[in-house]
Amino acid sequence: MRKYYALLLTASAIVVAAVIVFVGSANDSGSAAPTQSAANATSLPPGDPSICPSSSAAPDASQMIAALKAKLDKDPSDTQTMTALGTAFFASEQYDKAEALFVRALRLRPGDPEASLQLAMVYHAGGNDAKAKALIRRVLKKNPRSQKAHNDLAGIYFDEGNIAQARAEWKKAAAIDP
Repeated sequence: MRKYYALLLTASAIVVAAVIVFVGSANDSGSAAPTQSAANATSLPPGDPSICPSSSAAPDASQMIAALKAKLDKDPSDTQTMTALGTAFFASEQYDKAEALFVRALRLRPGDPEASLQLAMVYHAGGNDAKAKALIRRVLKKNPRSQKAHNDLAGIYFDEGNIAQARAEWKKAAAIDP
């Protein structure tokens, strides 16, 4: 089941990194993306990953990590990029690097729920479920309606074989946003 979470977080990391790196970085004109003509705005560029999934135009994890590192080097206090880079490292199973970035983000933004939940998943992947659950419970104490926190806690309970507790957390998550 830990591999399931790794795959789920890999997909999340790629989406987050792509949004931050490719949409969030401004070009010379200050806009988030180059302008296109109205006729060309809906067509996909050649090599787009949705057309050619194996295309070299599709960024791989190492390219995303390199781009996020470069962005973080420009602004070392950017906790959003820090968290995205930590997520990319987690997805690449570089848990020590991921942990360091999430801890750093939490020093800059204590109690940040996203960094806290991501750090909890690093602890879970490393087998420290007690520490992971404690972190998730802190998030839930501040925000009992955090669907992600309930889902993450359910996943840990499920991996531990505590199906009843996992089911209870999944029900809480579903009640928040079915």
